[in-house]
Amino acid sequence: MMPPASPARASHEAAIRADKIRLIHNNTPLMLAGNLFGCIPLTVILLEADYGPGPLIWAGAIYLLTLLRGWHYLRLPANADRQRIFRQGRDYLVFSLISGCIWGSAGVFFFKPEEVAQFTFLFLTLFAMISGSMTALSARPLNYVAYALPSMLPICTNLFLQESLFYRWMGIASLVYLTLTLVMSRNMHKAISHSLMLKYQNMDLLDDLKQQTEAAQRANLDKSRFLAAASHDLRQPLHAVNLFVEALGAKLTTEAQARDMVRIRRGLDSLGELFDALLDISRMDTGSIPVRKLDFRIGPLLHKLADAYGLEARRKGLDLHVTSCGLVVRSDPVLLERMLRNLLSNAIRYTTKGEIRLICTPHGDHLIIEVRDTGPGIPSQSQDDVFTEFFQLDNPERNRGKGLGLGLAIVRRLSVLLDHPVRLESTPGQGAVFSLRVPIGDARAIPADISQSARSENRLAGKQILVIDNEADILEGMRGLLEDWQCRFVGAESAASALRLVEDGLCPDCIVSDYRLPGKLDGCALIARLREHTGTIPALLISGDTSAAIYHQAQAAGLVFLAKPIKPAQLRVAMMQELRAHERKKTD
Repeated sequence: MMPPASPARASHEAAIRADKIRLIHNNTPLMLAGNLFGCIPLTVILLEADYGPGPLIWAGAIYLLTLLRGWHYLRLPANADRQRIFRQGRDYLVFSLISGCIWGSAGVFFFKPEEVAQFTFLFLTLFAMISGSMTALSARPLNYVAYALPSMLPICTNLFLQESLFYRWMGIASLVYLTLTLVMSRNMHKAISHSLMLKYQNMDLLDDLKQQTEAAQRANLDKSRFLAAASHDLRQPLHAVNLFVEALGAKLTTEAQARDMVRIRRGLDSLGELFDALLDISRMDTGSIPVRKLDFRIGPLLHKLADAYGLEARRKGLDLHVTSCGLVVRSDPVLLERMLRNLLSNAIRYTTKGEIRLICTPHGDHLIIEVRDTGPGIPSQSQDDVFTEFFQLDNPERNRGKGLGLGLAIVRRLSVLLDHPVRLESTPGQGAVFSLRVPIGDARAIPADISQSARSENRLAGKQILVIDNEADILEGMRGLLEDWQCRFVGAESAASALRLVEDGLCPDCIVSDYRLPGKLDGCALIARLREHTGTIPALLISGDTSAAIYHQAQAAGLVFLAKPIKPAQLRVAMMQELRAHERKKTD
């Protein structure tokens, strides 16, 4: 007993059955044309013999059936469902049988062996018709059987009934030929069935591959969304620790304590570096990093990188050469700098002797920026792997001194985000060349530089700073930090508390507010409400949530946005810049 077919296989069998009927349907116009034109020569030959109106009646029957089949063919819509196709298939079977009977009747009504010429033409015409229909009808062998047997058996029977041995041998030959066409039709049907089954098996494989790919992509996005969503909660304690460490640094009294503080800061920097890299990757995967492309001169960025990495290169005994370039490029300056910093850090980390070059070469309407090193090189089989997360060559022990294995992964994602293709060319023992292809911008689109950044000598002493955060540890950390900067600290744990303070007459010099606060107001809305009482005073918005939506909201409100964990120096510079800009507006 055969096991029952699985639902998927049963579904395929129904689809294959429908496809076979479609094949016959597609071949129908050719078969109809063969019937219309194939009967004309035989009718003319038969009319010359003494058959009366019989040949015309026979040809009229073929034409009438052909017109009916043509009308039936046109009734099947292109988007017909399977049940409609199956009904069409049953009708095609009936039409094949009727057509075979009409053609086979010629072997009965017009059978005259003594008329050698017309008999031979009749014999060859019937052979030609069953041979031609074999290809058109083999998608469903029963259709071919229904046509071929009625077409040939009448004339074969008449040949066997003749007394002449010659005609009986012709009958045997006719049956052999008919049998061969049936076998060939069956073989063609097997090939068609196998081809259609392979088609649906391939479709299943493609569907499975698509589902697995989508599942992997969903898992990756879920991971990224989890990191992005958890970033606020993860950043909060790290931000608080940074604040306390900075405040503690001013209270150290011994050299041993200072050494311990250096180690603590180094560990926090490493943790922050890893944390920022992971969250950056998650934000890139979820598309939450805003891209702000503009036209700017690449020269200042190159000088900045030369200053930033020159000392680090010299400490390792390496020569860093950065070429000058006065061209304008169109990119996001912050993200492009991040890409180049990662490439330079990677080159310095893995190069033990020789030099590193940062070269800019115009090529058509693009600028090719190359980072060349004389390091150990990268084998060809690993050149794609180095752009994946946590992949490192020759670092099985995961030595932190050799980096995190995330820098090039970020470069690859940023290259896609910015549409700056990144290429790697390397030969083991001969160094590596990483190149970026950046569009050349329009110098006329660069706005005039009418301001300078805040200077480090601007002091915060005496400034009253209102800090709003629902985390008590962060408020305590900010208190210690701001008091070390000789600021007057005022803290509030909620929007309601901050509003009560300003309603009671508090007018701070600067506001530092977290984005997520208890109650209905977020940081942006709260700062707007506070400014209704205090006027447009400087304000910073900070948050552990680094989504693009919050960034755009802060930008629309004219607020500086800082992502936790914030380094104290970064916070100090931002506050000084805002205070300086506010003072300049008042004097203007």
